[in-house]
Amino acid sequence: MKGLSTIDIVIAVVYILSILSIGVYFSRKQKSAKDFLLGGKSMGWFTIGLSLLATLTSAVGYMSFPAAALKYGTIMLWMWVAIPVSYPVVTYVFMPFYHKLNVYTAYEYLERRFSVSVRLLTSAIFILWRVTWMGAVIYVPSLMLNVVTGGQLPLVPSIITLGVLSTLNTTLGGVKAVMWADVIHSLVMFAGMIIALTVIVYSVPGGLPEIWGTLTESGKTRMTDQIAGWSEANILEKGRLYVLADITVISLVVSYSLQKMGNYCVDQALVQRYLTARSLKISQQGFLLNCFSYTFYIVAITLIGVGLFVVAKYHTFPETLASDQVFPFFIANMIPAGLTGLLVAAIYAASMSSMDSGTNSCVSAVMNDFYARLYLKVYNLDEGGQSETIDRQKLKISRISSVVLGIGIGITIVACYIGRLGDIFTITAKLINMFAGPLFGIFILGMFTRRANAVSVLIAGLVGAFVGMVTVFAKPLGLDVFMVGKLWPLILSFLATYMLGYVLSFVIGKNKADNLDWTWKKIMARKPASVH
Repeated sequence: MKGLSTIDIVIAVVYILSILSIGVYFSRKQKSAKDFLLGGKSMGWFTIGLSLLATLTSAVGYMSFPAAALKYGTIMLWMWVAIPVSYPVVTYVFMPFYHKLNVYTAYEYLERRFSVSVRLLTSAIFILWRVTWMGAVIYVPSLMLNVVTGGQLPLVPSIITLGVLSTLNTTLGGVKAVMWADVIHSLVMFAGMIIALTVIVYSVPGGLPEIWGTLTESGKTRMTDQIAGWSEANILEKGRLYVLADITVISLVVSYSLQKMGNYCVDQALVQRYLTARSLKISQQGFLLNCFSYTFYIVAITLIGVGLFVVAKYHTFPETLASDQVFPFFIANMIPAGLTGLLVAAIYAASMSSMDSGTNSCVSAVMNDFYARLYLKVYNLDEGGQSETIDRQKLKISRISSVVLGIGIGITIVACYIGRLGDIFTITAKLINMFAGPLFGIFILGMFTRRANAVSVLIAGLVGAFVGMVTVFAKPLGLDVFMVGKLWPLILSFLATYMLGYVLSFVIGKNKADNLDWTWKKIMARKPASVH
C-alpha cells in the first residue's frame, strides 16, 4: 500500500485542528449547564439537521454499509424506507411532546409517568448503550485507518488520539461546539462519498453502463430476498429460514424503521438536538433536512458498496480481502494523493461527530437524571437553583463528567481490542440495536397506554433486554434454538417489552392517579407553561 503522502497528512491535521478551534471558541461562551447541555436553546434548523445526521452516521456505518452492499447488493436500499416511516412519528408525535414537556433528557418524563426507578433504569441503559457504541465508533475506524495508511497510523495511538480529541472538544465547548463540528463533519463526509463514487466510475472501463451490466450479471441489483434452500422448503421451514437469514426485505424495513424511531424518539443523543432549538418549528425543519440528507447518505453509501464489487473484479483486488476491508484497500491504493487525506479526514469526521454527540448526551443524562435527581433532589437542572455560583458548579461537574465518560469509553475500547474485530464488530452492532428495542417499548407503553405501570414496565424492560441478549449471543453460547438473523434481535426485544409490559399491567402493579396525567394525549392537551 502506498500509505499517506505529505499533503494527505497536512489535510488531515488541518481538519483536526479546525475542529478543536471550534471547541476553544465556544468554551468562552459557556456560563451555565443549560448552555453546555442545551446550547442555551438557540440553535437553528440547518445546524440541527446536519448534527442529527452526523450523530448517527458514525465511521462504523461509513465503513460497514459499503461492505454490506458489496456482499448483498442493492437490496440494502430498503433501509431508506425507515425515513418515510419514522418522519411523521418523529415530527408530529414525539417532537411536539418533548417541546411541551420542556425537559433536559427524554428519561425525565418516565419518572412523571411511572417512577424514579424507571427513569434511572432507562437512563442507565441509555448510557451503557452509548458508551458501548462509542467504543466501537472509535475502535473500528482506527483499525481501518491503520489499513488505509499502510501502518503509518498505528492502531493504539490512533484510538487514543481520536478519544482524546473528541473528549477535549466536548469538554471545552459543550453542545454548541459539538453541533457546529457536526455540520463540518457532515459536509466532509459528503465530499468523501462524492470523491469515492467519482473514482469508482472512472476506474472501470466503460463507466456506468459497464458497472451496471456487471452488477446485473452477478445478481447484485436484485431488490428481493435471496435465501438458500427457499424453493425446496415447506411452509414451516421457510419461516425458519426467513428468521435465520441476515438480510431480507422485511427484516431490513422493520428493523431499520424500529431502529430509526428508537434513535429519533428516545435516544438522548438525538432528542438533545431537538431540545436545543429555539422553537418546535425549527426542530421540525431541522429533522426534515436530516431526512433528505440521510436519503442521500443511504443511496451514496450503497452505490459505493456495489461499485466496489465491480472495481475489485476489474482491478483484481486480493481474494483474501474480507468485505469490510475492500473500501480501505480502495482508499489506500486508488484514491489520488490529497484526496486520500480528505477521505481519511472524512473517516475521522464520522468518528469524532458520533463520539462528541454521544459524550455530550451521556453527560446530560448523568447531570439531569442522576446528579440533579439524586443529589440536588429535584426533577431537572432548571429546578436546582439559578444563582451564578450554582450554575458554575453545574458547568464544572458537566465538564468533569465528560472526562470521566471519556475514560469509561477508553475501557470499552480496550475490551474491544482484546477480542477479534470480526466478532466484536458484529456483536457490538447487534448489542447497540438491541438496546433500542426495550427503550422504545417502554416509551410507547407510557405514552399511549393507560394500563402500563411502573412494576410491569420494569419487568418488561428487563425481559426485553434479556430476549435481545439471548438472540445476540445464541451462537457463541451454543443456544442454536434461539439463533436468528442479525437484524432480528431489535425486533424481538421491542415486541417482548411492549407485549409483556401491557399483559403484565392487568395482573401486577397499578398507577397513581397523577401518573395518568402524563400520557401523550393528556400532555398534548396542556399549555407548555403548565407542564412544569
